[in-house]
Amino acid sequence: MNSPKILRLSGDKSISHRALMLASISYGDNRITNLCNGADVQSTIDCLTACGASINKNGNSCNITSGILSNPTTPLNCGNSGTTMRLLAGLIAGQKISAVLYGDSSLSKRPMDRVIKPLKKIGADIKYIDNKIIINKSELIGGEILNSTSSAQVKSSIILAALNANATTNLTETYQTRDHTEKMISYHSSKSIMLEDNRITIKPSKLHIENIEIPGDLSKASFLIAYACLKPGSDILFENILINPRRIGFINTLNKMGARISIENKKSKYGEKVGSIRVKYNGRLKNIRVDEQAVRDMIDEIPILSIVAALSKGVMTISGISELKLKESNRVLGIASNLRSMGCDIKEVNEELSIKGQSYLYNTNIKTYSDHRIAMAFHIASFFSKHTMIIDDLECIKISFPDFFNKLDEIML
Repeated sequence: MNSPKILRLSGDKSISHRALMLASISYGDNRITNLCNGADVQSTIDCLTACGASINKNGNSCNITSGILSNPTTPLNCGNSGTTMRLLAGLIAGQKISAVLYGDSSLSKRPMDRVIKPLKKIGADIKYIDNKIIINKSELIGGEILNSTSSAQVKSSIILAALNANATTNLTETYQTRDHTEKMISYHSSKSIMLEDNRITIKPSKLHIENIEIPGDLSKASFLIAYACLKPGSDILFENILINPRRIGFINTLNKMGARISIENKKSKYGEKVGSIRVKYNGRLKNIRVDEQAVRDMIDEIPILSIVAALSKGVMTISGISELKLKESNRVLGIASNLRSMGCDIKEVNEELSIKGQSYLYNTNIKTYSDHRIAMAFHIASFFSKHTMIIDDLECIKISFPDFFNKLDEIML
């Protein structure tokens, strides 16, 4: 019996952002290992450092000494990172300091009212003017908040702010979203947060976070998992990967399509579920219908799922795609226009994508809209298509996965 190729990836991007922010307002010395090595996480490090956090980074690890943040002397550049900008808005408002947050041209187009409005409701002096979030020193009062958007970033921003409010905050979610922030706080300080169905109660408290090892990023792995599902003879084991139930929609969907993906060595680390994911080629997959809840569980993986769908049997329909239009780019446009150029029959009707699988695609000129996930998805597509592909921006991949090409080289047959 042949052994699989073994691959390890740098830390989950979502958890890396949250670990850095929580450690920066925690008492004592904190060590974080296996941080995400992308530019987005570096934006968070730079912003926290500008606010007085002592962050000593060595490779993918860092030591943080802080506890109290201070007013930055210059505006905070969040780069391309929506997570940085939205979560920092809550963190800074809760720390009773003043700051101005801004980002690049792509980030400037993304909606910020969804985080401004709930923060105002609990007492934040915050506004969005000329593509900048302006926060003045605030006394947060807590209270009742309804998060009506299917956004874990909005929820996390409220939680980070509420940790330093003057009274308890009760947050109710309309949709269940990624729960990394709650899990991390609950693991290190169970009295600070209480969870009951869609209701989250946050009690003002000071955290004490020590060491955190970030599990490998499943969103990064998804591009390589897709390659393995499409490439005959593949057998790959991804070690120490995050398998949070609200993040494995991509794996569940591929298995329903006929993929051979198993999760081994399951364990719990720092409140999160971690395991090894083994992917073995199992023939051409069959397209299925993907509903709105499944999309929420793999919102970042829809671009690469669309590539798999375009090379599978039958027709895939993907519902509830509106949030995809509000990412680093309009990803619905990026997926549809590029696949159509490659000869794929793809339609968007009533917030639903319909993708008819082809026996093959044609490589062509690809427009990424400087979106890292569009760029990686279509680079994977190029290996299973005819002719030569030209992608207009591969540099944007560094935002989340700077060693993408090296990791792909490790598994290519």
